[in-house]
Amino acid sequence: MKNKSILFSFLFLMAASLLSCKKYLDVEPYDSVSDENTIFDQASAETAVRGAYRSLASNSYGSAFQTTVLLSGGDIRSLNNAQTDLNTINYDLRSDIGFLSTFWSNGYNTINRANHVIEKVPLITDARLTQALKDQLVGEAYFIRALSYFDLGRLFGNAQIFLTPTKTVADKLGVSQSAQSRIYEQAIADLNQAALLLPNEIVRNRARKLTAVALRARVYLYQKKYAEAEADASTVLSNPNYKLIKPFALAAGTSESVLELSFSVDAVNAGFGLWNTSNRALEPKAALHSLLNDSTIGGRRKILSVANASGQFIGGIFPTNTAANYILRTAELYLIRAEARAQKSAPDLIGAVEDLNAVRFRSAVPLTTAFAKEDILQGIENERRVEFALEPFRWFDLVRTGRAAAVLGATNPEKYIFPIPASEILADPSLDQNPGY
Repeated sequence: MKNKSILFSFLFLMAASLLSCKKYLDVEPYDSVSDENTIFDQASAETAVRGAYRSLASNSYGSAFQTTVLLSGGDIRSLNNAQTDLNTINYDLRSDIGFLSTFWSNGYNTINRANHVIEKVPLITDARLTQALKDQLVGEAYFIRALSYFDLGRLFGNAQIFLTPTKTVADKLGVSQSAQSRIYEQAIADLNQAALLLPNEIVRNRARKLTAVALRARVYLYQKKYAEAEADASTVLSNPNYKLIKPFALAAGTSESVLELSFSVDAVNAGFGLWNTSNRALEPKAALHSLLNDSTIGGRRKILSVANASGQFIGGIFPTNTAANYILRTAELYLIRAEARAQKSAPDLIGAVEDLNAVRFRSAVPLTTAFAKEDILQGIENERRVEFALEPFRWFDLVRTGRAAAVLGATNPEKYIFPIPASEILADPSLDQNPGY
C-alpha cells in the first residue's frame, strides 16, 4: 500500500507540473474523462474562451487552410510541387488527402470548445464572474462557433451541426449532415445571438458586437441576401472606429481591422513561413505580381508582392512571424456593401460605385468610371482580387458568384465543395460523401 501511495503521489505531482508549464490551458473534451468540471469559475471560463481563439489562430486558420484556398484561387503558385498541391490546383481533390481530415477535425474541435463555453459558463456561480462578463464570454463563443460553421459550410457544403458539447465518440455518430444552406442559417443564428450578448466596445483581436455584425454581412452576401448584407455593412461603417486609412498599409491594430488573430513569440503565425523563409511554400504568380505593381490597379498594394534580387516574388502579407492574421477588414465591408448595392432587387449603382471608389482612393489608384451594373460588378471582382491578393478569398468569391468556370476553368460544379474526409466516413458510416467524389 505504501508503494502504491508513493506512486500515486509521484504521478499526481508530475501531472500538476506538466499542466503548470502550459502557455494556454486549452479546454478539450475527452472520450473517457468527464468534462463537467473543466469550466467552473471566472479563470477557467476566460481560459476556455482564449483556448477557442487559439484554436482558430493555430488550427482553423493555420497554414494548410490558407495554402489550399489560395492555390484553389489560381493566383498563387506552390513551390513544393507536392501531389496534394497538384490535386488542389487541378480541382481534383481525393477524399483520402490528409489535410481535408485536418480541416474537418479542426473546425469541429473549435466548435466543441465553443459549445462547452455556451453550455457551462451561464451555470457558473463564481461571484467574480459578473453577468456582463458571462454574456461577453458566451457571445464570443457564439461568434467563434458561427465562424467555424461558416467555414465548414463553404469548404464541405454538407456538414453536421452540433449545438451541445460532444463528450464521447458516440456523441458524434449518426448525426445527419445538413445542407450548406442550413449551415449558413446556423451561422446567422449564432451571430444574431452573439450580437445580443457582446459589448459595444471596439476590440480588434476579439469579437464584439460590431464584429458579429460584420461577419453576418459576409454570410448574408454568400446567401445572396443583399439588402441584409448592405444594412449590416452600413451599421459597421457608420462607426468612426472603422475607416480606411491612406496610404494603404497592413491593417493590424488600426481602423482598417475589424477582427484579427493575434500571435506572439510563444505562439507564432504559421502563415509567415508560407511566404518569407528560405523554405517558403508559396509565391504570387507573375500575373498577380504585375497587377499589384501596376500603379493603376494595385497602387499602394504593391507591398504585397515584391521581387527579390533573384527575381522571385515574395508575398508581403505577414512581414514577421508575430504579424496578425486578418479575418475581417474594413475594406471588405466596403466591397460587401458595393456588391450588395449593385445586386439587390432595386440596385443602388451610385452607392456601389462610391463604395468601390472608397477602396480604390485609399489604394491610390484611379477611380472607376463604370456605370453599368455588369461593369460595376466586374470592377468589384477585380478589386477584391488585388485587395485580398494573399488572403483566402478568391476561390470562395469565384464559386459564390458563379464565375469559377469562366475564370479558373473549373467547369465541374461538384468540385466547388471539398469531399467529406474518407476517415470520417469510415468512422461514421452514416455520413454521405458529396456527389462527384
